[in-house]
Amino acid sequence: MSHRRSPRAKLKQAVRQYIFRTSFQDPILAESICRVNREELLGYASTLSLEVTVSDVPDIEKGLVLSDSRGRGSFQK
Repeated sequence: MSHRRSPRAKLKQAVRQYIFRTSFQDPILAESICRVNREELLGYASTLSLEVTVSDVPDIEKGLVLSDSRGRGSFQK
């Protein structure tokens, strides 16, 4: 039996991958720092061939710590 993702799950995965692909990786503090804001994410999500709702895009801002070695990043909670 094949496993299929819903369009909403595909959108969330694509947005999350875009956030981490564009983030800054700090090797000293072992952190991933966001370089995009929500408006830029909505623009990216609208280019995908999936239906986009505002609630599917996370509310993030530039400079937000996404993940770190202490487990206190916004995507680690």
